[in-house]
Amino acid sequence: MKAIEVRRLYHSYNDSEFILRGIDFDVEPGEVVVLLGSSGAGKSTLLRCLNFLVKPTRGEILLEGQDILCCSGKKLYQVRRKMGMIFQEFNLINRTSVLENVMLGRLGYNSTLRSVLNWFPPSEYEVAWESLEKVGMAGYAYEIVANLSGGERQRVGIARALSQKPRILLADEPVSNLDPKLMVEIMDLLVKICASEGLTLVASLHFVELAKRYAGRLIGIREGAVVFDDHPSLLGKREVDEIYGGTKEWILYGETEI
Repeated sequence: MKAIEVRRLYHSYNDSEFILRGIDFDVEPGEVVVLLGSSGAGKSTLLRCLNFLVKPTRGEILLEGQDILCCSGKKLYQVRRKMGMIFQEFNLINRTSVLENVMLGRLGYNSTLRSVLNWFPPSEYEVAWESLEKVGMAGYAYEIVANLSGGERQRVGIARALSQKPRILLADEPVSNLDPKLMVEIMDLLVKICASEGLTLVASLHFVELAKRYAGRLIGIREGAVVFDDHPSLLGKREVDEIYGGTKEWILYGETEI
């Protein structure tokens, strides 16, 4: 069974021009797939469609054989628990502690009343602590998020996603707000965790060399359509020019020291 199947996926905002135009691809369990493309190519929209933060205009998305576009209510909630999301802007609650942020990943496993009262049984906290250990942040559990560096915040974001106990991780530009050293550090961590936990990873990246370094497979997206889908070793200048439309935007991302 495929981890993800996307068929003829289209999306537009407010009936305007399509942001996604007939996207088709499959992802195998345990695969590390990187979406590559310029700003506005549709990478973030595609990831948000995969976890139903955005409802596609039309098409099919199957997660482990389950068509999420046919799900609603409790069933959709259960399907979305399979996917952890890591965001470019971290999407953390800055005024609360690291542990409280990681516990947000357990909301899908608890009743609304428990969530509102912020009361979780010890077993739920054990999951959060395990997630913090995996990203090296257990020592910061009671630190206020606002006091953390960018790299530390992204580790918390990863721990929150892991606390969902997902089988798929989606990462939307997870390192674009970090310096080159931290980019490598966070990507090393993500790929290592996915390998050890047997998780599928689909991440969008801007940096060409970074993408080639970590991807098991690269999907190039230009103007909402797939223009490259193959092993990173086959991504040459011609293919990069095709992804970036012949512009030199990729140079800004491709020559970063990593």
